[in-house]
Amino acid sequence: MLTALRTLILFVVAVGLASCASPSPRYQSVYRYEPPVDSAGWACLEKCGQKMESCQQHCSADYQACLTDIAPLVEGRYSEALKRYATELDRYRWELDRYQMYLSLSWHDSFWHGHGHYHPSPGPYYFPPVAPKNPSRDEEFNRLRKEKCEVECGCQPIYDACFLDCGGKLVPEMKCIANCPGVK
Repeated sequence: MLTALRTLILFVVAVGLASCASPSPRYQSVYRYEPPVDSAGWACLEKCGQKMESCQQHCSADYQACLTDIAPLVEGRYSEALKRYATELDRYRWELDRYQMYLSLSWHDSFWHGHGHYHPSPGPYYFPPVAPKNPSRDEEFNRLRKEKCEVECGCQPIYDACFLDCGGKLVPEMKCIANCPGVK
């Protein structure tokens, strides 16, 4: 009975370790485009391509305009970040002074403990303060760019609808995107 239990436990552990060693495949739903078969459908698809190109150009122009529009916001946020940094830096310097004083008192206290004199400990041990991070204009720009300008334009759904209207077919498929079986 004990041997069977050990065997079962070893088997469960082995299966668990094997599942950790080889991660499961990850799949994503995608569509395969099957174009129309007639010449009218193909002529229609040209218009779909033109609509897609026009949408993408409009989207690109909107993106460039957004980048221009956020420039003053970047400067404002960067200025605020510099003010916060100055305050945090003052606090850091104050804490660093206290920490250095603590170290000198600790050394002084431990020195006198060894010589028969008692001085109260300055308190529990603590770690040196962490210096604040200097703000970056580029980080503020990137944060605003992602927040305000990087939007989905909706060009693909417009193209897909046009593609279907022209007689094409969208065939759903599952595609392996990571840890695919048979691929090393």
